[in-house]
Amino acid sequence: MPKSMTGFARTDLATDWGQISCELRSVNSRFLDLGFRMPDGLRAQEHALREQIRQQLVRGKVECSFNIKLSASTNQTRLIDREAVQSYLNEVEELSDLIGHGQSLSAADLLRLPGVLATQQVDTDSLAAAAASALNAALKQMNEFRQREGDALVEELKIRTRRMRELALEVREIAPRILENLTQKLRVRVQEVTAEADASRLEQELVILSQRLDVAEEIDRLQAHLDQIESLLTSKKPVGRELDFLMQELNREANTLGSKSQGLSQTNIAVEMKVLIEQMREQIQNIE
Repeated sequence: MPKSMTGFARTDLATDWGQISCELRSVNSRFLDLGFRMPDGLRAQEHALREQIRQQLVRGKVECSFNIKLSASTNQTRLIDREAVQSYLNEVEELSDLIGHGQSLSAADLLRLPGVLATQQVDTDSLAAAAASALNAALKQMNEFRQREGDALVEELKIRTRRMRELALEVREIAPRILENLTQKLRVRVQEVTAEADASRLEQELVILSQRLDVAEEIDRLQAHLDQIESLLTSKKPVGRELDFLMQELNREANTLGSKSQGLSQTNIAVEMKVLIEQMREQIQNIE
């Protein structure tokens, strides 16, 4: 079944070093338009994350955001750079030799010097793997959300296609009666104008009129388009663009039915068809 392009998903993944969250939001768009918000530590993974989304989503404007929270132990664990400490001590010893009297540094003094303490960093590979897992879980939620929305849209479209079929059948039934009534009126008017009407010429004009007002071809094409729409509504592939094209074709047939109308009932049917088509077009804008 077709999916909607509207969706939302959020996942939180716990790790040894803390928690990573991934949030996805999507709305309708002609193409797949991706936007990212993420910490600097994940920027190097943006291309891989984009490809991960492209493998599962075809259309929609998608906003993807990541948030990282380090655990207290990870955030506060600080490592002493022993080489830096030894280097500072060597410098102090050399300085003492130059000035001729001893100088010393306390442990507190050493800890305040640049480069002695370094905060523990999260391993890049571990961070990339966690981001990919969080995104994969979010994409699963997103697809489920979009599928539910798509199922609801499909039901609405089916209701309207059924109504379109009913209207097409009504036109097929009333059009011959409308044409027959019009023909009879024309015969009476011609006889009123002249008693010596050319019978053969009159019949030719009536044949031309009936051909010009005949709507059988339009109804057949309309029914064929509705068949295609109902077939697409059961498809597992993205069908939004195809459905949008068929809306244009339905609208063309409805316009023709309206232009050929010679009675209020047929005009009303054409108007209702156009209203239904516009409603369907709005719903289809959200289908992937």
